[in-house]
Order: sequence, then C-alpha cells, then structure tokens
Amino acid sequence: MDWPNKEDRENFEINEFIKNFKNLPNGREFKIINKREKPDFFVEDTKTNEYFGVELTSVYKSDRSVPDEHINSKDKNTPFNREEIEKYKERIIEAIKSKVKKAQKHYDLRYPLILSVYVNEYCSIFMNRNEWQSFVDNNGMFDLIEPFSGVFFWDLANGDALLVTPNKKV
Repeated sequence: MDWPNKEDRENFEINEFIKNFKNLPNGREFKIINKREKPDFFVEDTKTNEYFGVELTSVYKSDRSVPDEHINSKDKNTPFNREEIEKYKERIIEAIKSKVKKAQKHYDLRYPLILSVYVNEYCSIFMNRNEWQSFVDNNGMFDLIEPFSGVFFWDLANGDALLVTPNKKV
C-alpha cells in the first residue's frame, strides 16, 4: 500500500473536514481561501463570509502505527481492547495540548481557529458517541484550548463527527 505524501494527506483532510463540518447540526459550509502554515488553511463560511483558520492533525495510537499496522498489515480485523482505547485517548489529549501550545506562540490569530482532528486509528471503531461524550466530560483540558475556538473530531464510528468548544458543546 502506498502511503499518501503530505500534500495529498492535507488535501484529503481539509476536504473531509469541510464535508464533515457541514453535516453537524449547526454546521457551516466552508470553502478554502488558501493553503498555508500555522494554521494549515484559511477557510470562509460561504453563508456568513466569516474566515477561520484550520489546523489539521491526525492522531495514531503510536509512532509505529502507520508502518506497522496501516501500511504493512494484511489483517484488518481489529479486536476490542480497552487498554488500547485508553492509550489512544491519551495520545489524542497529548496531540491537542501540543497544538494549543504551538498555536499560542506561533500561529496567525487574525481569525478564529479550529483544530481538526482526524481520528485515524483502527481501535476508534469501538468509540461510540457515549464514549466520546464521556471522554470530553472527563477532560477539563477542553476548557483550555485557546486560541482554538473548537476541536473538531471526524471520521468517528458510523461516520459521526463532533465539535467540542470550551464550554463542552458536543
């Protein structure tokens, strides 16, 4: 299996972010204004003409997931493993904290920022809406995501997506 290069991954992720964000109950329809760094993209709400910065990130359960499991694995059966799911949640929290620190110091903040988290790990198929709600409720760090106005999780089980804001609206 060929793994996509950075540009292909970013194009895929921004297009999926746009598609999934639009499907939220109070979703917005975005169009790309430009690709850049810190944040990765500026997008515009096509109805309100508001601009937003979007920072993309994918989270895996380890630094070896891609080469060991995603690229080389022929076995796509994913057994339920609670310990693996909990470790994956920790990786998600670490990734968010890291992005928040970088954004506070180095990002263009002229527009509200959204952190797009591509939940891209096989064990996430066992994380249903109740699991995500509990994850958000039990992590006070979602109140400390500034300068991001929200963290958007997509590619969840059953095609679900959710937006978490500092006041924990899910």
